[in-house]
Amino acid sequence: MEAFIAVTFSFPTVLFTVLLAVAVIYWLISLVGLVDLDGGGDADLDLDASSDMGGLMVTLGLQGVPLPLVLTLLFLGAWLTAYFADLMLGSLFGTGWGHILFGLVVIPLALVAGLLATAVLVRPLRPLFRRAYKRPLEKQIIGAACVVLSFNANKGQGRAEVHRDGAHLILKIRSDASLARRDRAVLVEYLPEHQAYWVVTEAEFLAGSSG
Repeated sequence: MEAFIAVTFSFPTVLFTVLLAVAVIYWLISLVGLVDLDGGGDADLDLDASSDMGGLMVTLGLQGVPLPLVLTLLFLGAWLTAYFADLMLGSLFGTGWGHILFGLVVIPLALVAGLLATAVLVRPLRPLFRRAYKRPLEKQIIGAACVVLSFNANKGQGRAEVHRDGAHLILKIRSDASLARRDRAVLVEYLPEHQAYWVVTEAEFLAGSSG
């Protein structure tokens, strides 16, 4: 037990101990109803491969499940890797700079191992979330605010991110407004022929609502 505690709260394992503790606290809060997870794993989520986040998640097969679940599994896998690496090999590097250098090598390796383990674990879970959220995503998020990630004014199209119920969505958008990166807009209509959402600026949407 003493060895477990010592490794858990020593570098580099302590980094993932903290992250895993945050994830556990998040799930505990969600259990008492303070966080709503409904809709977080919609399988119709449009994650574009050209965006950093969307491309990574699609490549690893992490789409279709709630982002909090993905992060929790990632932290758990990284924690286990760092823990056993430190337990079995940490003593070989002493307690000084040698151990710090050892930890700096373990951290990225643990993240990679955790990411690969997460990619394997979420695949059998994806159908569960697909069945759990049968209402089309495009109907669920109409009226939601988004933040523009990129926009080509000449083509009137781009991409935006939406944070909804713990899920981070990256969506294709179209608009006749002059939008720039980090502008706030509102999804007002789904365009099935383009698999994109028509958006207006948040100011325009609020002005129309108040009018």
